[in-house]
Amino acid sequence: MRICHIGLNHKTAPVELRERLAVAEADITEILKARIQHPAIREAALLSTCNRVEMTVVTHDPDAAIAAVHEWFAEKSDMNLEKVRDHLYSYTTDRSIQHLFAVASGLDSLVLGEPQILGQVKTSYEHALTANTAGHVLHRLYQSTFAAAKRARTETAIGKQAVNISSCAVELAKQIFGDLAGKTVLLMGAGEMAELAATHFRANGCTDILVANRTLKRAQNLALEFEGHALTMEQLPEYLDAADIVVSSTGASTFVLLPDVVKAAMKKRKGNPMFLVDIAVPRDIDPRIGNLDGAYLYDIDDLQQVVQGNVEQRQEEAELARDILKEEAMSFLGWLKSLESVPLIRNIQQQMEQRRLEELEKAMRYMKDFNAEQIEAVERFSKALMKRYMHPSLQTLKSLPDDIEGDLLMGAATRLFDLDKLASKQLTVVSNDKGNNEQSSG
Repeated sequence: MRICHIGLNHKTAPVELRERLAVAEADITEILKARIQHPAIREAALLSTCNRVEMTVVTHDPDAAIAAVHEWFAEKSDMNLEKVRDHLYSYTTDRSIQHLFAVASGLDSLVLGEPQILGQVKTSYEHALTANTAGHVLHRLYQSTFAAAKRARTETAIGKQAVNISSCAVELAKQIFGDLAGKTVLLMGAGEMAELAATHFRANGCTDILVANRTLKRAQNLALEFEGHALTMEQLPEYLDAADIVVSSTGASTFVLLPDVVKAAMKKRKGNPMFLVDIAVPRDIDPRIGNLDGAYLYDIDDLQQVVQGNVEQRQEEAELARDILKEEAMSFLGWLKSLESVPLIRNIQQQMEQRRLEELEKAMRYMKDFNAEQIEAVERFSKALMKRYMHPSLQTLKSLPDDIEGDLLMGAATRLFDLDKLASKQLTVVSNDKGNNEQSSG
């Protein structure tokens, strides 16, 4: 059994491609159910955030499973398969586990160590549970992932030193306005990201907070928390000119803010600049707005410039965290390999024990005059000889490499110990029993 992890992120794909692949939560269940209809995919989970779209699958045929997921990426993005594949990474077992652990720990995030991603990984697991596409392997994988992420955060300072997307937006705004005291912030969207943005801008002197949301009640709740004002999306053209800073993080599938609306607002502002940061994927703000005089538009990929300035001081803690994740990954890999090797070892032991007993029974014909102690000595000798003979083979099977060499060794062991014939005999017996039962019931 293999685990494959296929996807793209902010490092491998621009926001224009990521927004094509963004998946609405309501669609995830059906997507996962459709994936496990493929004969090579037994279990599946999907992670979709503003910075990444990744699918984790359990398979007996990695090449076929990866090809099937690649086709889904091409279909979802409505792009040529070859063009999409250029942006994809496809990892198998050990690398896929290490990658998922790193993602959940914030080590693969745009903002190194950011905490929100762990919650997003947990949500992706919950979606797989809802879709009933998480089986024994994914259950264990995600529990190990959460444990690894917890260790990385508690045993290192990676989480304490992290900044988030909203704090990066504050840094960019300072580059434009200098002092943010007295500036008015308009939040488009009223979710977790909007709340974080309000917290950071308020802490940096922005006293007036406007919240626009499709659902007015949610806007009112967030505005009340920051002593601000709530708007509907329809009221945006009326109040946009009051905003010095616009932060957008809605879940809309199309542009929410268009050039004509911003152009009219800029005319009312009489040359005063407006800073707009779009942290949504798909994007909320039409990129053409960035061409308007006085409008400074940044999307989530632009924030990488701010992030990179703080990465170096966190790398040492990140390396400590990666060492922890490697330990956790090795532990999980040992469990995963045991799913294949333990049944094989058990079958070999049963097969050889059966043969030992058969040969001992034959030998007993020549030991009719042996007393109980002598017979017990022969019994002990046969067991010791079998154990000595089997030990090297079983030890090798207990520590199989997780690659083609391991598969070849398992296949060779199956042939050498006649386990194929044993399985065929067992299947024949079962089939005969079933036929006899059907005849009896008829």
